[in-house]
Amino acid sequence: MESPVESKGGSTWEERRPHKNELVDVLIERIDDRGRGVGPVPKAKLTVRFANPGATIQARVLGRSKKRLDGRIEQILDPGPHASPARCPHAGVCGGCALPTLDYAEQLRQKRLLVEDAVVRAFEARGVALTAEVGDVVPAPRLEGYRNKMDFTFGSKRYILEHEPQGVDASFGLGLHAPGLYQKVLDVEHCAIAFEGASEIVRAARELAIERGLSPWDLKSHTGLLRHLVLRRGERTGETMINLVTSERAAAQIDAYVATLIERFPGVTTVVQNLTTREATVAYGEEQHVLMGPGTISDIISGKRFLISADSFFQTNTAQAERLFEIVRERAALEARDTLFDVYCGAGTIGLVIGEDAGAIVGFESAPTAVRDARLNAERNGVANATYHEGDVLATMREALDERSVRPDVLVVDPPRAGLHPKVPAQLIDLGSPRVVYVSCNPKTGAQDVAAFVEAGYELQSVEPVDLFPHTPHVEAVFSLRRSGGRR
Repeated sequence: MESPVESKGGSTWEERRPHKNELVDVLIERIDDRGRGVGPVPKAKLTVRFANPGATIQARVLGRSKKRLDGRIEQILDPGPHASPARCPHAGVCGGCALPTLDYAEQLRQKRLLVEDAVVRAFEARGVALTAEVGDVVPAPRLEGYRNKMDFTFGSKRYILEHEPQGVDASFGLGLHAPGLYQKVLDVEHCAIAFEGASEIVRAARELAIERGLSPWDLKSHTGLLRHLVLRRGERTGETMINLVTSERAAAQIDAYVATLIERFPGVTTVVQNLTTREATVAYGEEQHVLMGPGTISDIISGKRFLISADSFFQTNTAQAERLFEIVRERAALEARDTLFDVYCGAGTIGLVIGEDAGAIVGFESAPTAVRDARLNAERNGVANATYHEGDVLATMREALDERSVRPDVLVVDPPRAGLHPKVPAQLIDLGSPRVVYVSCNPKTGAQDVAAFVEAGYELQSVEPVDLFPHTPHVEAVFSLRRSGGRR
């Protein structure tokens, strides 16, 4: 540690919080839910990007708030016992992987701690007893090339690396954001977590766009043509989609650009152009044009083939999604006459995988393209007992209950990262389903929703984290609940 220095108030360094720009030595103890290392400094906690648990670092304080200090690594004094070689040339400068040099066993341990902390806090806030321990995280079978979907961003401000010469052109970038610098795009040459061949498509798309003078999106002026390059691959089918998100159709420019890109990559099976007028950086549009192929790809999970549209949700780790769904199937324990309510069903994947032996599958989803895909997926897999309702989940659920006078025997809930709307848990609880399986991609919001079920009389039976996203802090969790007096 630095030697004590006198502060303005006469106290020594050890007795006060570090100031901005001050250098401090800190032992990193854990990660937070954004993957930043967290360690103690006098009267505060310091969070630092790319700092591994177990490492001792010298950090510069960059920002101060009441709750924490933010810092930057200046020097790694001791890498600690959990350091591993970087798998990617962009480690430490790319925002895609927050844990690029943390060994996988420690990643799993840290993710379990994140889930456990979220559950304990949520249950304490509700004043309810925690009756189940958080299990060990189910490890992913692949640590590289596991993502079947990657969203790359075009930008008019490229992040300049330290080794690049002064005056280099920084007016065009295609890749991922530099951490904390959302207006700058890091040119990605190789992405270790993307499916095989994705990096080559990105490099060619960048080169061709620059050659043809196509303008990238500018976040400040809200001008430019190219906004996102979204690549999807059916891991089990090999089908590949290029989804180009632009600000306008610009047919002459885009069609010629796409034609050249396809010539270089004949394995691409479909190309879609999405048009968006939104100022926000979202990789979907209000208008869609299929430029080549059927406009969809497919993939296979648990023996069932699923249609994937440009805008529909599909788990980004195919092999590990299969294991996730197996756990959901085990916890749902469906029987032949059971009615399964698949809430926020997306393209119907979970319900169709686990509900083949159920009496009925009833899905609810607000996204029209996802509902369309769910219906097609049920048809192409020969599942005749599935029906899907499009629209506001609570409204369509009430309509379905009124029309059919049926209640769910098993309720599977798989909401977005934001979790359930505050009014939704009470409505789902009122359904009286004996068993609930809640699948969460955000342990904080998932634990809060599950705690509401427990407060209403459900018993939490198990919490099973599943790692679908190696080298990031993200983790899925399957919460299994049983209503008091309900079937085990």
